[in-house]
Parts: sequence; structure tokens; C-alpha cells
Amino acid sequence: MPANVGGFGDSPMDWYKALPPVTKAHVTICVLTTAAYMLQLVHPGTLAMSWMYIKQLQLWRLFTNYFLLGKFGIFFVVQIMWILHYGKQLELSTYQHNTADYIYMYLVGMMSMNVVSVLVPFFNLGFMSNSLVFMLCYVWSKNFATQPCSLYGLMTVQGFYLPFVFLAFSMMIGGNWVADIFGILGGHLYYFLKVVHPAAGGVSLLETPRWLNRLVAQYGIGNVPAAATGSLNPTNPAFRAFRGGGRRLGAHED
Repeated sequence: MPANVGGFGDSPMDWYKALPPVTKAHVTICVLTTAAYMLQLVHPGTLAMSWMYIKQLQLWRLFTNYFLLGKFGIFFVVQIMWILHYGKQLELSTYQHNTADYIYMYLVGMMSMNVVSVLVPFFNLGFMSNSLVFMLCYVWSKNFATQPCSLYGLMTVQGFYLPFVFLAFSMMIGGNWVADIFGILGGHLYYFLKVVHPAAGGVSLLETPRWLNRLVAQYGIGNVPAAATGSLNPTNPAFRAFRGGGRRLGAHED
């Protein structure tokens, strides 16, 4: 559990505006979706993952099942804190120099878990919002493997072990550990194909599509390297960046 998610600055609105774009979007969509559910503005059955309805062209289910966090409560707060801690730190470090890569990680993770949920009945969860958040935690653990993490002040573990400690804790308290395992699998698939396989001499299978780089640059979302966009002009104001030191995917702190 992260101890804090950053200062509020002059006001909570200033803090919100300062969030990096992907993390901000993830949190905002989760809050709005959960609020709509609590206010009975939307029925959860219309958001759930169901191939029967997807085949009827209800394609939004491929995405909406990842953003309903249940009812407002302690579980909701914990999930939002995880996004704000692990997701934000990934976005502002590992993916700082290419926001499109970070968005692509989300897309690959969601689509791979969608497919597996159909092929493997054990993972047919309906809603995989917890799995997506746990995937962020897993990818974070691979990039911050040596970072000490305090768990409720009771013990300290290295970042590499953090997802497995959370998984064990979820099993002990009767939590949704199946969703946690699914998130680990989704994160591991992405990390293996993106980092491990190419590093071992294999073909890079998860290069971010140029159209996504161009789309992100066109709308000024975070930062996209000029080389990744092809013909777009790198002097265009759309190429906006968060300032600060970045890290390559797969790099670890000493």
C-alpha cells in the first residue's frame, strides 16, 4: 500500500490538474463510472465483459469492464491509491519520454486479458478493473525491483516481490485473488514481450504503432519523440513534455 500519493499543492484542483494525463484519465473514468453506477444512471450489466453481447456490436464492453470499481468504499479508495501511486510513477519515469508507449501498454494489457477471459473460463470475470490495476502494480514492480516498500509499517519488501505479497494478503483475507492473478499474468505477458524477449535476441513484438504516436502527439497528450511520429513536425506545440529525468523500460535502480 503506498504511504501517500503526493501533495495537494495550493488546492485539490491544483493537484488534480498536475496529474500526468493517462493517470488522470484512468482515475477520472473510474470515478465517473462508479458514480454513475451508484446513482443508478447505468446498469453494471451494460458495462460487463460479455462476448455474447460484443458479437452484437456492443464493443464498448471491451473497455468499460475495466473502469467500474464497485461501490464507493475502502476497496474503491485502495484501487484509486494504487493507480495514483504505481501508475503515476510509471508514467512520470519509465514512460516519461513517450506517453504513447504507456497508452499502448494499457491497450495491450486490456485486449490480452479480454481474450484470455474468453479462452480460459477460470478468468471469465465480467469486470476486470482490479486486474488492470494489479497489472500496473506488476509492471511497476519490474521497473522498480529494488525499491524498498513499506507495508502498513509492519514489514518492508523490495518492489520486485510486492505484487506477490499483495496476492498472498488477498488470499488470506478472502479477497478477489483470481483477479489479482489475472493482473499479474497480463502484466507479465506485456513485460516479457516488450522487454525480456527482445533483450534475449527475439523479435520486438510490441512496438507502439505509429498511428498511436501521431494521435497522442496531435492532441498534445504528454510527450512523444519526433522519431516515433514520422512526418509530424517536432516543433509543433503538440509535442509537449513533462520535465524531469526519465528511465528506460526495464531499468532498475541501484
